[in-house]
Amino acid sequence: MAFVPTPSPTVVDQTTLMKKYLQFVAALTDNNTPDETKLKMMQEVSENFENVTSSPQYSTFLEHIIPRFLTFLQDGEVQFLQEKPAQQLRKLVLEIIHRIPTNEHLRPHTKNILSVMFRFLETESEENVLICLRIIIELHKQFRPPITQEIHHFLEFVKQIYKELPKVVNRYFENPQVVPENTVPSPEMVGMITSVVVKTNPEREDSETRTHTIIPRGSLSLKVLAELPIIVVLMYQLYKLNIHNVVAEFVPLIMNTIMLQVSSQARQHKLYNKELYADFIAAQIKTLSFLAYIIRIYQDLVAKYSQQMVKGMLQLLSNCPSETAHLRKELLIAAKHILTTDLRSQFIPCMDKLFDESILIGQGYTARETLRPLAYSTLADLVHHVRQNLPLNDLSLAVQLFAKNIDDESLPSSIQTMSCKLLLNLVDCIRSKSEQENGNGRDVLMRMLEVFVLKFHTIARYQLVTIFKKCKPQSELGVVDAGALPGVPATPTAPVPLPTPAPPVVASPAANSFEKPGDKEKEDKQTFQVSDCRSLVKTLVCGVKTITWGITSCKAPGEAQFIPNKQLQPKETQIYIKLVKYAMQALDIYQVQIAGNGQTYIRVANCQTVRMKEEKEVLEHFAGVFTMMNPLTFKEIFQTTVPYMVERISKNYALQIVANSFLANPSTSALFATILVEYLLERLPEMGSNIELSNLYLKLFKLVFGSVSLFAAENEQMLKPHLHKIVNSSMELAQSAKEPYNYFLLLRALFRSIGGGSHDLLYQEFLPLLPNLLQGLNMLQSGLHKQHMKDLFVELCLTVPVRLSSLLPYLPMLMDPLVSALNGSQTLVSQGLRTLELCVDNLQPDFLYDHIQPVRAELMQALWRTLRNPADTISHVAYRVLGKFGGSNRKMLKESQKLQYVMTEVQGPSTTIEFSDCKASVQLPMEKNQLDDHDLTEGYFKQNGATCFTSAKSTAETESFFGNRVISKGLWSPRSPDLTPPDFFLWGLLKGEFHRIKPRTVEDLKENL
Repeated sequence: MAFVPTPSPTVVDQTTLMKKYLQFVAALTDNNTPDETKLKMMQEVSENFENVTSSPQYSTFLEHIIPRFLTFLQDGEVQFLQEKPAQQLRKLVLEIIHRIPTNEHLRPHTKNILSVMFRFLETESEENVLICLRIIIELHKQFRPPITQEIHHFLEFVKQIYKELPKVVNRYFENPQVVPENTVPSPEMVGMITSVVVKTNPEREDSETRTHTIIPRGSLSLKVLAELPIIVVLMYQLYKLNIHNVVAEFVPLIMNTIMLQVSSQARQHKLYNKELYADFIAAQIKTLSFLAYIIRIYQDLVAKYSQQMVKGMLQLLSNCPSETAHLRKELLIAAKHILTTDLRSQFIPCMDKLFDESILIGQGYTARETLRPLAYSTLADLVHHVRQNLPLNDLSLAVQLFAKNIDDESLPSSIQTMSCKLLLNLVDCIRSKSEQENGNGRDVLMRMLEVFVLKFHTIARYQLVTIFKKCKPQSELGVVDAGALPGVPATPTAPVPLPTPAPPVVASPAANSFEKPGDKEKEDKQTFQVSDCRSLVKTLVCGVKTITWGITSCKAPGEAQFIPNKQLQPKETQIYIKLVKYAMQALDIYQVQIAGNGQTYIRVANCQTVRMKEEKEVLEHFAGVFTMMNPLTFKEIFQTTVPYMVERISKNYALQIVANSFLANPSTSALFATILVEYLLERLPEMGSNIELSNLYLKLFKLVFGSVSLFAAENEQMLKPHLHKIVNSSMELAQSAKEPYNYFLLLRALFRSIGGGSHDLLYQEFLPLLPNLLQGLNMLQSGLHKQHMKDLFVELCLTVPVRLSSLLPYLPMLMDPLVSALNGSQTLVSQGLRTLELCVDNLQPDFLYDHIQPVRAELMQALWRTLRNPADTISHVAYRVLGKFGGSNRKMLKESQKLQYVMTEVQGPSTTIEFSDCKASVQLPMEKNQLDDHDLTEGYFKQNGATCFTSAKSTAETESFFGNRVISKGLWSPRSPDLTPPDFFLWGLLKGEFHRIKPRTVEDLKENL
């Protein structure tokens, strides 16, 4: 039969085309048609198969071709030479069957196709068996046919292949046979598709050569073996109840399979085939994946072979070729599933091998670049679950491996964070194992701490620099939605007034402190997202706290027994000093905020609220690292770092939470307050010039003073030695400072903090300062100053922190400030009333009145004025004070109250005036209207009070006297004014005469007219 190519389907009718292809298929079983012609026919059918499947005659076409295809395949001879047309034809027919859509048209033929495919598995070549396996999978997935005897036979066939595998491996690797020259080897001798060159006439040396490609038998193929486990899994899913016991028989076969390995001598042999070896490893890994699928179902059975399983998995990790990264990935995935079971405890004896990266990840470049996250997460999960049973040596290896990951910038941030969290979980195990084994757990923990500190350094130096460069300053974004993130007060312990706002910053302080020209080459490091970086910083902070607890709970090397709360060694303290420096830079990540449009921006440095609860928690955790330390160690760390700490707070006010936490903790409050107040006193002169720094110093002073109320017993002793210097230096520096206001604010903060009446130790210390202080403040408040300064001086006079009994000798100095207070702002009035009431309650009346005499008039006037204060609380206190005078205040009367007489208590009738441009109306009381004091008939009133155009009553009087001779009564043309120029002249003449004569009545006017 001659083959004629068919024209394009667009030209030929579909029916004709289908008939043509049916003839092609029918030719398959025609022995007279050459294989080459049949191959060309099937190639055309294959190329146009999509058109065939969309034809209306497709169902009929399928009914004709399926039987012909199966008959051709069964009757044909199995071929193992790839270049033979017969083999190419058989392969093409199988591929066409595989391409047939698995829809209802194919369902009637499923049984026949599967029957043939199952039989071919045992006889066909590797190429064709692989296609048969794909057909079996597709048909079972789609149609789920009922179980047949063929499926049981297939499972037995697979088991037989596994049983024969050791012999196959021995044949391919241990004892490979040398193929004689000019001989085509049998399919059983080759493990993979192999090409050989054979002379057509071996007797002649110059004979032509021919290349033959031999395909191995499918039942002996390692590639086929790699595909069988997935079909067994599919069969188990479909026929679980029928083959449960059969699949159980695979478990020992699987163990034997993964235990197989090729000897090192075989791998050195000259006939060693690397590609074939990779196929062998792939088959083993696929078999292990099969075990990972069924391990939970047959866990008790697998447990009996657990030692073989562990050994086999380690062998696979060691033997997997470095260039086959995809196989190692499958191996790690299978291992990850196996390690989620209780059998993971079987790996404890060989953990040291898993910590070896050359075994776990291999030496291949691709594997190291792509598989480390998977490998480390798998190993971390194992270590986490068996950590309690690991010896200290294995725990040290775990720390060594995962500590490297923390500072490996080539790893994703999630793996770095995971490594941090794993190390945290090991801290308690290291501590307990160190005690049990008398080991050096403390050294391991210190190395772990060093890694965390270096990670803070890396984040501050590289990550923050890059992140801040991508941010915009908050001012460029306009109004940011304040409701997007709830604000948390930045001062959790003592209330602190808001400082003067500072200008916004554009770049990160931490970024600026590290940015150098040489750092440009480092910009190729992986950059984290803001959320990733925050998560990592939070984990690091919590980790440092956990590690510190572990260090303080471990005995130091050389100690016979553990000494609790022992001071750290100098080299250990140095690490914590670095921690303060680097961590407080890395914490700037929380300055980066995310706007509603996704744009990141930098929060202003002096922002008084922490925008996220997480930030507050992280800062408190960071402070908690140091509160558990020995006081001497704490002092050594912060005496060194307090200048840097204050500098960081000036760049990021949220870091003030750290100082708050130290001052609010009983173990560190007095110690840190001493360090901080000594530092601030050294910089007291700067408060008079640098506005930005003075606001910060004032804020920190307030924190120190506030801590006195929290822990009075300890912190009074802390503040006592510095009290004189604070007061005297503030008064002296204020005399010459450019901005003296801050020094008086400092005194006010001090007076308010210790003026509650419960700090007797400080009151005694304050007594020697009282005379000069009151004298100086009196002079200042009586001088010429801005009002806010005068108010501050008055408040300072009235709030000096001493007992009233100590003030008695200086009571005259308080009288003028007292009067000023009662005449001042609402705050000062309240303070003045409190002071006056205190004196009235506790002093003898005669003694008090003698001191009041010089200011009695001003004092009483101020008190009376206070009675009318709009604030009820203030007016009530004023009434109470006057009541406590008990009438004695009248002995001091020098002048009466200045009262304004009002005839009625309530406002009388009013005229309401409304304007279109004003929302509120205007009330004009009628009692202020003086119209009744004048006679409407008086000419002077008529001239100066109202004109004929505005007063109806005046108009009526004028008309009664002048009749129709009133100018405005005349009829004028629409475009002319009311008065002509002669009229204006006459009117002006009359007005002049009127003002000269000034008639008092209409009669006087008539006479003069």
